[in-house]
Amino acid sequence: MKNLLLLSAMVICTTLQAQDQFQNEASGTLSFYSDRVMQLADAVPADQYSWSPEEGVRTFGEVLAHVVSANYFFAMKMGAVIPETVDMMNIEKNLKTKEQLTAGLQDSYKFVIDIVKSSSEADLAKKVEFPFPGEFTSMSAALIAVTHSSEHMGQLIAYCRSNGITPPWSVSDDGGQD
Repeated sequence: MKNLLLLSAMVICTTLQAQDQFQNEASGTLSFYSDRVMQLADAVPADQYSWSPEEGVRTFGEVLAHVVSANYFFAMKMGAVIPETVDMMNIEKNLKTKEQLTAGLQDSYKFVIDIVKSSSEADLAKKVEFPFPGEFTSMSAALIAVTHSSEHMGQLIAYCRSNGITPPWSVSDDGGQD
């Protein structure tokens, strides 16, 4: 009987731990990208936020505003109610200065990370629509949020390097580049 109770307790603990595994891993990965994107945003001088690799391509600042907008969009797809202070239709038009963009990034990443963390298994299984073909769930929205952040972090690294700015995490303790 003791062994059966111990086994039951172990199974219940393992099941409870596994239930939040996706939420923990996805929110942890988003936190990692959030930190890296914020480091890049901080490393670029305000006067270079208007830099673009060529005509018709988003500037550094416009990429950041796009990430802010997308973070809220993905959170909304996961069932979050967007704060009234966030004007979804004009985020990319309204956020212009380095201060506005870094504040917007912090707020939007916190918002999307919190919704991922707080999602239940049932929430993650809910079907959601995206403006592109395919069948998606709320879990898909979380995964797309992660890959979207990764994609734009890479873009921002390229923008920085094109302007002689080394990503802060790429500098070793001796001042050289890793």
